[in-house]
Amino acid sequence: MRGFNETRSFPLACSHVKRAFTVRFIEFMPLEEGRTWSPDTVVTLDEILARMGEYRPLVEIPRGRSETARRYRFDDGVGEIGIIAPVSHPFCGHCSRIRITSDGKIRTCFIFPCGTTICTRRCDGVPATKSWKTFIRGVIQKKEERHHIGEPDFVPASRTMVHIGG
Repeated sequence: MRGFNETRSFPLACSHVKRAFTVRFIEFMPLEEGRTWSPDTVVTLDEILARMGEYRPLVEIPRGRSETARRYRFDDGVGEIGIIAPVSHPFCGHCSRIRITSDGKIRTCFIFPCGTTICTRRCDGVPATKSWKTFIRGVIQKKEERHHIGEPDFVPASRTMVHIGG
């Protein structure tokens, strides 16, 4: 987060990759309760790569299926960094994850403002497994292709990740 922890994050990360740890960075996303997020506070994937590249050159590791992080190994083969960059490099097209919240909603993304209620489906007493599969697949097929972070009409989620189990 620009102006808060970027000056401490990079030295800390470099000290840990020397020990062959994997260090993971996540861009600051508009998911917090205080709604203090703005595009100016985001330290982007490109900036993180440039700063970490000052330590040693990086080599990208091919992404796995539904992997949200971009992963990099240092050229000496020691240590790895991962960067989750939903703001500067959206990965919606690679993400097939869904979450079921404690209040009975299917959330196809932390960033979208709402979920699909499954409580009424459960209460209808539909026991057929095939019907459930069809219902859940239908929800997933309606997943938005991308988020709208940083766009003028962006509406953040009404509940933060901590409230939905993220």
